[in-house]
Amino acid sequence: MFDHAVVVCPDLDAGAQAWQRLGFTLTPRGYHTLGSQNHCIMLERDYVELLHVTAPSPSRQYYWDAQQRGGGCAAMSCKSADAFATAARLRADGWHTSDPIEFSRPVRLDDGSEHPATFRVTALDDAPGARYFVCEHRTPELLWRPEWTRHANGAHSIAAMFLVVAPALVDAAARAYAELTGGELTQLSEHVSSLALDDATLVLSTPQALASATGTAHIRRDGPGYAAIRLRTRDLAAARAGWREQGVPAHDLGPHETLVPADVASGVALLFEQQG
Repeated sequence: MFDHAVVVCPDLDAGAQAWQRLGFTLTPRGYHTLGSQNHCIMLERDYVELLHVTAPSPSRQYYWDAQQRGGGCAAMSCKSADAFATAARLRADGWHTSDPIEFSRPVRLDDGSEHPATFRVTALDDAPGARYFVCEHRTPELLWRPEWTRHANGAHSIAAMFLVVAPALVDAAARAYAELTGGELTQLSEHVSSLALDDATLVLSTPQALASATGTAHIRRDGPGYAAIRLRTRDLAAARAGWREQGVPAHDLGPHETLVPADVASGVALLFEQQG
């Protein structure tokens, strides 16, 4: 099952302000024991993490490098009931994973109490196109809280993530992710493949086929990496009104979908679709 997208922010304050302008509720700034900081945009089953790395370290080196390149959406995670067992299975299947690690960050609740949110993760830095990892939430009740899952733009879940890979790698990358995630693979064309991850979809395409994959020519990415995230919203009209009020340069693609360009969303394009 899909868990979350990681958007790296060289300036976390600026990133947080940008996503708040888009109508998202952000969790308070978190301080990981690994030396990184974040804000999260909690949705009903999944979420977007805005991540900032304060200094390079072995466990944060991938994100530090992405941050030095300007940030953007740098990784995707799926849920695991046991990250250590998942790592062992992947290694047995021939995948080279990082050593599983456990870390935490303090979470302050509305009643003033503070508790450690704890995670276990294992990652594949050499996964096709971008980092892939599995995340075991040891304390999900500290993250999926009503006060953080309500958003003025009506967003409630991630519908799809769009990953760009080299033309020769679309088929191999799609098969790799199908093996890693257990998702159901569909080849839409020679240059676009789709992977069903329960309620979300991972779409892989070449840079040239990105317009076909996303449904708009306004999204571009020349090299490997995540180009866009599609989010479902229950109230696109309210979201559009909020963007107009905030001066966000959103582009309506039709009656049921709007594009927020990457340069106003920390380096990743956002597609909002009216749905449920």
